Amino acid sequence: MNKSIYFFIGTEAELIKVFPVIIECQNAGRICHIVASGQNDLGKSRIMEFMELNGSVIELSKEADIKKSAVGLLCWFLCIKKKAPQIMKKHFRAAELRGADLVVHGDTVSTMMGAFVGRRLGMRVCHVEAGLRSHNLLNPFPEEIDRLITSRLARVHFAPGKIPAQNLRRAKGVVVNTEYNTILDSLAWSKKMEIRTEAVRGIQGKDYFVFVMHRQENLMNHDFVRQILKQVRMLSREKKCVLILHKITENKFQELGILDKLKKDRRFLLLPRVDYFDFMKLLDGAQYVITDGGSNQEELHYMGKPCLIMRKTTERQEGIGENAVMYSGRTESIKKFAENYKSYQRECLLEKCQPSRIICDTLCRK
Repeated sequence: MNKSIYFFIGTEAELIKVFPVIIECQNAGRICHIVASGQNDLGKSRIMEFMELNGSVIELSKEADIKKSAVGLLCWFLCIKKKAPQIMKKHFRAAELRGADLVVHGDTVSTMMGAFVGRRLGMRVCHVEAGLRSHNLLNPFPEEIDRLITSRLARVHFAPGKIPAQNLRRAKGVVVNTEYNTILDSLAWSKKMEIRTEAVRGIQGKDYFVFVMHRQENLMNHDFVRQILKQVRMLSREKKCVLILHKITENKFQELGILDKLKKDRRFLLLPRVDYFDFMKLLDGAQYVITDGGSNQEELHYMGKPCLIMRKTTERQEGIGENAVMYSGRTESIKKFAENYKSYQRECLLEKCQPSRIICDTLCRK
C-alpha cells in the first residue's frame, strides 16, 4: 500500500484550507508531500513553519517569474502544466505516483493544473471544496470554469455541504459530503496561535470594523470604488475602519488618488495583508466586516460575524440570509447594514464538525 499522499497547492489561500487535512493525514501515519505550482511563494507562509511536513516540498516554478497579467498567467499555466509531470517523475518514482492520491483544492488555475497533471501521471485526483457553483461561466471568472474542468478530471469529490454535493450528482467517481468547508478546521487552529502583527495586537478589544476590497471586477469600476469608499468614510465616524491593502488594492487606490488621503485619515488603520492566523484574529475582534472575498464569507459565517458581501453573485451559500447580506447595488444599503449589524450576529460554529478528518478517513481508507 502506498502510504504517500500528494497535495498540489498553488496559492496561500489553498494552503490555508488544506493544511488541516495534511495534519490529519500525517497523524494517521501517511507521508504527505506538497507539489507547489509557484503561483504563490508558499515558503513565506507561517503555516509552513509549524505544520512540520513529514514529506517533500517540490516547487514547479517561482512566483517572481510569473508576469502579473492575464496573458502572463496563461503562458505560465501552459508552460508549467507541460513541465510538471517530468519534474514530479524526476523527484518521485513514476511507479510510486501511479495510482496514488493527488489532492487539489478550490478553484484557481493551479487547481485545474494539478488535476490535469494528476490524470496524466495516472494518479487519483481528489478535489477538496468541490461542487461550488455560481452557474454563470463568466462570474466569477475564471473560477467557475476552473471548478467545472476540475470536476471532470477528479474521481473523488469532497463537497462542503448538501448543495455542493447535489451539484456533483452527475460527476464520475465518489462524492463525499464533508458537511462544512475545511476552513472550519483552519479557524479552530487560528484560535491557538499567538498574534505576531503588532498593529493587530494593538487594536484587539477596540471598537472597529474591517473593510476588504480586492476583486478585479470591483476595482476596475472606478465609480463603484469611489462610492463605496464614501460610505465607508461615513461609517468610520462611528467606528475605526481597518482597511486591508492587497497589492492590487493599493495600486488601484494610488492610481485614483485615494491612497494618500486614507493614510492621513486617523479614522483608518491601513494594513498590508497579514498572515492568515493574525487576519482571523482581526476578523474575530471586529464588530462587523465589509468584504468582497468568497473565503471571507465562509470564515465569517463560521464565526457568526455580521458581514456585508460586495459581490453581485456568489457560488457559496454560507451565511446568506443569516449573518451575511449581499450588497444590493445601492450604496445606502451599506449604511442600513451598519446601523443594524447586531441583528446579524449568529452562533459560532467551530465545534460543529471536523471536515478535515472526514477527508482524511476517506483518503486513508484506500
